Formats: sequence, C-alpha cells, structure tokens
Amino acid sequence: MYLRLGTTTGAVGLGVMLLIVIVTHLITGATGLSISSIATNRTVGAGGAYFMISRSLGPSVGSAVGIPLFLAQALSITFYIVGFAESIHLLAPDLNVFWVATITNIVITGLSYWDASIAIKAQYFVMSAIAVSLVSFFMGTTDAFPITDIEWAVPAVRRDTVATFAIFFPAATGIMAGVSLSGDLKNPRKDIPKGTLWVILTGLLVYMAVPVWLALNFTNEDLRATENVMGAVAAIPPLIFVGIWGATLSSALGSVLAAPRTLQALANDGHVPKFLGRLSGGGKEPRVGTFITFLLVQAALLLGSLDTIAPILTMFFLATYGVVNLASGLETWAANPSFRPTFKVPAWISLIAGVVCFYVMSIIHLGWMGIAVVMMVALYYLSQRRQVTSTFGDARQGLWAALVREGVRHIRRDTKDAASWRPNLMILGGEVENRHYLLEVGSALVQERGLVTYLHLLEGEIEEQVAERQRLMAKYSDIFAETHPNTFFRADIVPDVYEGAVAAAQSYGLGDFEANTIMFGWPRASGAIEPYMGMLRRLHVLDQTLLLVRDPLEAVENRFENIHVWWTGTSGNGSLMLLFADLVSRHKDWARARVTVLTAVDAASEIAGAEGRLRSLLAAARLDADIRVVEAGGRDIQTVVCAESCKADLVFLGFLLPRHVQPAVFYLRMEALMKQLPRTVLVNAASTGDFTTVLFDQTEEVTAVHEALES
Repeated sequence: MYLRLGTTTGAVGLGVMLLIVIVTHLITGATGLSISSIATNRTVGAGGAYFMISRSLGPSVGSAVGIPLFLAQALSITFYIVGFAESIHLLAPDLNVFWVATITNIVITGLSYWDASIAIKAQYFVMSAIAVSLVSFFMGTTDAFPITDIEWAVPAVRRDTVATFAIFFPAATGIMAGVSLSGDLKNPRKDIPKGTLWVILTGLLVYMAVPVWLALNFTNEDLRATENVMGAVAAIPPLIFVGIWGATLSSALGSVLAAPRTLQALANDGHVPKFLGRLSGGGKEPRVGTFITFLLVQAALLLGSLDTIAPILTMFFLATYGVVNLASGLETWAANPSFRPTFKVPAWISLIAGVVCFYVMSIIHLGWMGIAVVMMVALYYLSQRRQVTSTFGDARQGLWAALVREGVRHIRRDTKDAASWRPNLMILGGEVENRHYLLEVGSALVQERGLVTYLHLLEGEIEEQVAERQRLMAKYSDIFAETHPNTFFRADIVPDVYEGAVAAAQSYGLGDFEANTIMFGWPRASGAIEPYMGMLRRLHVLDQTLLLVRDPLEAVENRFENIHVWWTGTSGNGSLMLLFADLVSRHKDWARARVTVLTAVDAASEIAGAEGRLRSLLAAARLDADIRVVEAGGRDIQTVVCAESCKADLVFLGFLLPRHVQPAVFYLRMEALMKQLPRTVLVNAASTGDFTTVLFDQTEEVTAVHEALES
C-alpha cells in the first residue's frame, strides 16, 4: 500500500484503480464467505485453507493446492520484507536492500522459531503503527489540494490494468495468514468467520480511501514520478515510514507463522516427509517447517524486485482462493447431510467466485497460470499414484452422488436416441473363480463406454446366506476395484437362481439408467437346460440383449489377434455383432487384433457379389474389418463355421431362441457347433433395439444395406 499504491494509481487512473480494489475485494470477499461457511461446519485444524480443501475435496486435491499454498506463503514473506528493505533504502540509500532483507528475515524467523506467541503479540504494536501512519496521511495535504480535474483512466488501460492488478492483489491476501493459524485459535468456528470478514471489510475501506486522497493531491503524472508519495502528503511524513514498517513486518510475521503450519498439516497427512511437520519447544512449534520456510525466503530474496515476485504470488493465491471457493460451493450444491454450516452461503456465489479466480489468472499472465496449473495437476497425480490414504472423511462421495443424481435426472428428461446406445452390462456369472472369462469379455466389450455389474446369485434363505453374501461383497468389491475398475460386484440372495436372474434384470439400476445387456456363461451340461431356456425367453420378452459365452474346456492361450463375426444381416443380430466386435477391438488387450466378417454362399459365382455388398456395408458403417466369403459347397453351416474359425481367438455368432424345438435339442445343436471353436459369444439382440442406427448415420445407407442384404 505505502510503496506501490501511489504508483499504481498513477499508472491506470483513479477510476481504474478503484475498480481493481473492488474486484480484488469481491474475490477475497467471496473467498471469505466460503471460508466462513466451511469453518462453521467443522473444526478447522492446523493448515487453514489446506485443511479446508483436503477435508472437502480429498487428500489428492489438498496436496495439489496445499504445496503451492505453502510456497506462496513463503514467497509472500519475501514480498513483505523486500518492501520493508526498500523503505529503509529510501531513508539510507547506502544500505543494500538484499542485506537489509536478509537481516529482517533472520529476525522475524527467530521470533517465530523461539516462541510464536511473541510474534503474535508483536502484531498489536505493528497494527498500532499502521493506524497512526494512516491518521497522519489523511490529515495531510499538498499545495495542489483539492485537484478537481482528476484523470479517471489513462491510455493503454488494459495492459496497465492487468499488470497493476497482479502487483496489487498480494496486498489483499492477508486473510490466508489468519486462517492458517486456525490450529492455534481457541474457537476457530467463531473466530475465523468473524476475523476474516472484518479484515476484508477494513481492507476494502482503507484501499478505497487511500487512492482517492492521493488523486486529490497529485496528478497521475506526479503519482508515477514521486517515490514516497504518501509521505509527501502526510502531516507528519516520518510516520509513513512507521506505517510501512508496521504493514510489511505485520504481514511478514503473519506469513512466517502461517507457512510452517501449512507444511506441518501437509506432513501430518503424508504429502511431504513426516519430519517436516515435527513439533518442538515448549510451545510445540513447527520449527523444522520454520527453518525450511527461512531457506525458501532467502533463496527468493535473490529475485529482489517486488514486481518480479508479485505475479508468482498472485497465481498461487488465486489458485488457492479458487479451489477454496469451489470446495464450499460444491459442498453446498451436493447437499451432504453432514454439511450444516451455521454461516450459510449460496452455492452459486462460491462457484462463480471460484471460476472468476481462474479467469483472472488467465488474463494476468497465461504463462504463469499454465505453470501453476501444471504444477497442481502434477502434484494431484503424484498423490494419486502414491495412493495417499486419508484418516479423515471428505465430501467426494457426496459430490459424486450429486453428479449421479443430476445425470439420472437428465437421462429421464432427455429423449432416448438409438444412436447413443451403449452396453450397460450385467454379468450373471456365479463363482468368480470359475467364470473369469466372463469378466474378460465383459470388460473388453464395455471398457469406458458403459457399466459392468457382476452379479453372483446365492440360492437359499436370507438368514442362511447373509453371512456368505457379506463375505463375498467384502472380498470382491476391493478386488474388482483394483483389477476391473469399470466392473461392480454384487451378491444377492434369491429363492431360485433362474427366477432371481429375471427379477434382478428388472430391478437393477437407478431410474431410467438400467442394464440393457445380460451376459451368461454357456451351460456345461444339458441337465438344467429347461429352466435356463425359460429364463432366456423371459429376459428376451423384457427386451434385454442376451450374450452367452462359451469358453473351451481345454485351456488355450489367447493371442488376442483374430476376431471373427459371422454375418447374418442388419435386421436382428448382425449389426449388434459388428458393433460388439468393434468395441472389443478398441480394448488395450485387443489393440492389434483384426476383425474379420464372414458369411457363406452356396456357389463360387456368388462370392464376388457378396464381397462387394459387405465391403459397401463396412464402408457405410465406418468400420475397419477384413471380409471373407466362403463357398459352402454343400457343407452344413456347422462344418463351415468350424473349418473357418477354429483358429480364431474370439467368435461372434448370432442366435434365435427356439420356438418349435425342444430346449435339449437346441442345446445339443449349439454345443456341437461351438465345441470345436475358441471362445465364442452367442448374441441375441433385444427385439426393439435399432442397432443399425448406431452403425449408420444416414437413412440412405441403412436402406442400401437392407437392399443388399435382401439380394
């Protein structure tokens, strides 16, 4: 304020300077409201803003913001003591700014290191010095007072405005120093909101009044040229230096107390080595953190200039402010039952403030913003990879639940579009160890394009099976999260497995978001084929797509190289099989696989025409696949399929549920077909599914495909 407010007012004009002050305090004011909301919901421990963010958005986000916040707090000490040193240099030009700043750094660090209570008590004296200097300033005038033709804005406003904002903003970040001392407050829930909001209001009034008084006493040109402009106005000029010393030393002391406590909180949560948060001394001070802070400040002093340091500080503080606002807004929006602050702030205020913080970062300096964002993203992913576990609860589950709620509501409102169909797969597989191939096919099929639920049905009475259900849920939920992240495990108790499967297909889901594809393993024997086929018929009536997977009895190494699709036309299963084969080929395990579309014709003379039609079809569907048309030559389809696909790695075959054939006969026929094949997926498309729309985006293309098929 003392060293830069006159220069910045002269650089942009009084009107623009007041606008900068207002925008700055709108940001800090909204952040203060967000801080107050979070602080009145839970006891805020050591670490202040970091503590709030980590307990709201989780340890990884806390790490991504907390470490830059610590660096910003440490660098802000440099900002303040360089300002103090420059004021000393004005009085004694022979003194070197670097060495004055270094001595100041040693003194304030020593106060904090020896006993933080001494540093806190010293704040009362320096605040009194600031008050006395301001009284002297507003009691004084110049010979030009009052200037009536005030220049409210100077040319090239935008460039100067952005630079001025970057220089001015750190002067309004003192609220973070107080919040960071939360662990030392007797009643943080009461003291943080009260102190934070009063500081913001007082700062706004002072920072609005000083530029106005300066503009009444100096022209913009004089403001830019005069070095100690507030001293030139003051009734007792030396008191301005007392105010400068009070302001800079007060802020430096606040930050030298805050930064080690942020580092202490980070160490306690495992984001930095534990020894950095070690407490020692009678008052249990974070002395290791204080020493680390001293070294960082000393290194930053080499930068020397306030104008060099200010944009870096601004980026880190704005990022912290932005995430604090987002944390408060998201907690309010998610409406977690545990979030019951006594100081309530509408979610939209905090969310808009959070977005504005990042927008302001971008207009100040896109390069520095990029560095800050890259640093935070890197810290976030490092924390994720290290799998830092928290010993505290946070709001993430509630936030995800709120997003799911909104998503389901949108799904209900939006008109269903056949082109946006994707498989939401339910696997009814029984013992996981015996049906691992179902998981492999299901995961390859769905990937990140839908959901997979593995449902293990336990037959019997609830009282008898509840312990087994709990055991299975506890065991496989964690295993699946590690090995198949997109697959969820459930175990349900049913009186009858086949009836239970039909009931589960109807009831599983959330609102309009439900399973649309059911996968089973192919029975190894025909003993229970009657109820099995009855179950499939009822699921077909319920408009479910059915996938029956048969794995070879003998263990065969899967090369993940060849996927065969036996074409049966677009009406029915053909389009869906093509779609499934394409989805599987995008899985990382099948990335090098080739899809081959096969069909059989009666005579060699039909091969060329069939190849042309299939080539047109694949081109219209925008699918990359090979074509193979086989001459049956009097052989039955079973012989043809076995001869062509026995060396493949995955085969898709369409099937229709038998209407006039006994289930046992159907089973034996299909078993004879598949027993010589590799892993095979039988596909029965939902009766009302329009899967041609998923493959083809033009009505003319669909019509042409049907005409080709008919021919």
